[in-house]
Amino acid sequence: MADPTLFGIPLVVWALICLGIGAVYWYIWPKPDLRRTKPRGKFVAFILRAGHSLVWVLLAAGCLAAGAGYGAAGWIIALTAIPLYITFLVMLIRDRRAELADLAAQRKLTGS
Repeated sequence: MADPTLFGIPLVVWALICLGIGAVYWYIWPKPDLRRTKPRGKFVAFILRAGHSLVWVLLAAGCLAAGAGYGAAGWIIALTAIPLYITFLVMLIRDRRAELADLAAQRKLTGS
């Protein structure tokens, strides 16, 4: 039996690609502006630090499960990445807006 593929590429290769992207994103993540005075909340900081990498880990796990013959389980694991990714995006947008508001308030206070 041939290895399961997606677009002709084995699912194991897709899993390695997903893990690679997740590892890169672990080191390159949305850091707050150094001029920011109001710190991020712990939940927001965790989601922004680890959320995107966890999405890629779930996608890799889904690929590996589907490649091992657990087709439905692979889909379920991969689909759990969607709400996590939506949460990450919402937190990213909210945090960016809060950061811009904080920086604007600072400019208003200093008059520049």
